[in-house]
Amino acid sequence: MDHRSVFRWLSLFVVVSSLGLGLSAQVQTIAVTGVNVVDVVDGRIIPDSTVLVVGETIRSVTRNGNPPSGAQRIDGRGKFLIPGLWDMHTHIEGNENAWLPLCIANGVTGIRDMGADLDFILNIREATRSGRVFGPRIIAAGPILDDAPGDWPFRMRVRNADEGQAAVRLLKRRGVDLIKVHNNTPRDAFFAIAEEAHQQQLPVAGHVPLKVTIQKGIDAGMLSIEHLGEDGRVWKACSGGRQYDAKACRPFFEMMAKRAVWQTPTLIALAEMPVIGTPASKISRDQLAFANKRFLDMQAANQAFFINKPEILAVLKSQAEVAKTVTRDMAAAGVGILAGCDAMIAGFCVHNELALMVAGGMTPLSALQTATINPARYLSRETTLGTVAPGRTADLVLLDANPLEDITNVRQIRGVFSAGRFFDRDALDRLLMQARRAARE
Repeated sequence: MDHRSVFRWLSLFVVVSSLGLGLSAQVQTIAVTGVNVVDVVDGRIIPDSTVLVVGETIRSVTRNGNPPSGAQRIDGRGKFLIPGLWDMHTHIEGNENAWLPLCIANGVTGIRDMGADLDFILNIREATRSGRVFGPRIIAAGPILDDAPGDWPFRMRVRNADEGQAAVRLLKRRGVDLIKVHNNTPRDAFFAIAEEAHQQQLPVAGHVPLKVTIQKGIDAGMLSIEHLGEDGRVWKACSGGRQYDAKACRPFFEMMAKRAVWQTPTLIALAEMPVIGTPASKISRDQLAFANKRFLDMQAANQAFFINKPEILAVLKSQAEVAKTVTRDMAAAGVGILAGCDAMIAGFCVHNELALMVAGGMTPLSALQTATINPARYLSRETTLGTVAPGRTADLVLLDANPLEDITNVRQIRGVFSAGRFFDRDALDRLLMQARRAARE
């Protein structure tokens, strides 16, 4: 970790403390009264509930319950309480100063970082976990294992099976949560990585390497596949070509469901990568105000590449539309779907991702599950995360409207619990101001 990174983190902690959001050693007892609890497992609404939070944990959820004396009360009448949201495919390095608080301000209390410098991501994971830095829970892949060109970011170069196995052992010792592979992971290295990761009890996720078929990637034990495979390879493999064939793919999707191979379609990234910042984009100028110069420069480079290639833009637009339908059909076949944004603007992009899932035909409940209970299931943390229930960690979002009626209601945030700490609307607005300022700086 370089000195600039240390300075950025310390600066963030100072700003958060100055906003009155610093951590306190005192255990708080908070009661949300009269609230509609959203059961994200079966889609029930449990009305007139009292949710008692003690420290970082949900102590009880009762109908018409009476909170204990001395508890801080939050009036939940007419409001809806859901579990904290997760972004299961993000890259925060280079944007962390703005995007960590931006996640919380948008109800995103957990992220899976899918590629970063090893020292950076392990240090910031520990810092957020301990409270030295303010932000969501972090599940960290560390660097991507492949043989990409040397100037590609977030990589650890592996050229053969021996280097692949050695890299997995190193990352295991350092404490990563999963191993990520990519397009340019050599074929022999990929299979060695998968085998070693299994021995080390580390899940493997990412892109199925280009020299490995989707079926072979699944057979090797990949736990999750990102972006529906590069260039839609997952659905093209079962369709037998570039035209999606739902009937032909149904058995393939059912096989993936049976083998518990998760999919992170990143619909918002597929739709927006070619057009963000242009009139064709659906990302608002308000959201772009939270993007720093590095992000804007990257998107400008994308636009410069695409501007004279309308035929490529047309193909990408078509694939983005097909991806929504494929995601719906996978979910209907029982495939576990995870909400993820890739390199889009933190927090807001999870709301956008869920809206695209519903636009593709998923129900609001199914879409909401991809950012709540599904991440908990994927991480094998159902007993601590993903639902509003006793014993779960108090990562919660208080909404002004019912997300099961309209998934865009996840944007109507009244308050957020992050590990039991409650941030009301005023505090969230201050976080947004801080994130916007940090992006400009």
